[in-house]
Amino acid sequence: MRWSWISKTAEGSKDSRASSDAELAGRLKQKDEHAFMSLYDLHRSSVFRFLMHMTGSIVAAEELTQEVFVVILDAMCTGTIGQFDPRKGTLEGYLLGIARNLARAEKRRMHRLISLDNVIESPEWERLLNTMFQESRNSDLAALMASRSELRVVYRAIQDLPEHYREAVVLCGLQQKSYKDAALILQCSEGTIASRMNRAKAILASRLRRSGLNSVTGSAIVRGKEDMDARAAIRAKRNTG
Repeated sequence: MRWSWISKTAEGSKDSRASSDAELAGRLKQKDEHAFMSLYDLHRSSVFRFLMHMTGSIVAAEELTQEVFVVILDAMCTGTIGQFDPRKGTLEGYLLGIARNLARAEKRRMHRLISLDNVIESPEWERLLNTMFQESRNSDLAALMASRSELRVVYRAIQDLPEHYREAVVLCGLQQKSYKDAALILQCSEGTIASRMNRAKAILASRLRRSGLNSVTGSAIVRGKEDMDARAAIRAKRNTG
């Protein structure tokens, strides 16, 4: 099912102003439909991207993203939305936690086949490729095609990772969450996230070498927010030194 069930309502939402999580959660508890539309507008893309990377299927991601927000609607109707505590995490993290559980259930139920061609051609991956080329200042068409080919190999390797490693890579590498945020979503320690990221990178590097590829594309894809912050700090120090 596509997004026709809610897109028109979302476009017509009268409440487009940004809200803090605490305020938005309070309005959800009051069964404010405009608060729900604000929640949808704010976080649907993040939820969809997470599910797309976890399932390897755009169709599955669309269906499961719908289910995530249906869960929220049901929680609003039954009054159980109050289980969210803004002092312990973010609404985005709360939604991604629901998405994580749905993705795991989907995998057990359907054993859905991965359709990487659809994912690789999605706007998400176009943006990723563009970012990689801007960073390398390389816009050569041959290089772009080579990177696209490597991207398929890297993404297949990510999909083949054990689930707990893949979750860390998707959140910290592909969606640029901090280790702290990822730890809240996955309900573990920051040290565990760091360990999973390091192990996942080692596995990916080994698999890329066996595939005859260098690790440049893979490193660019799974480089997390923590790595980017460290690089930015180093560049700033060099500029001021």
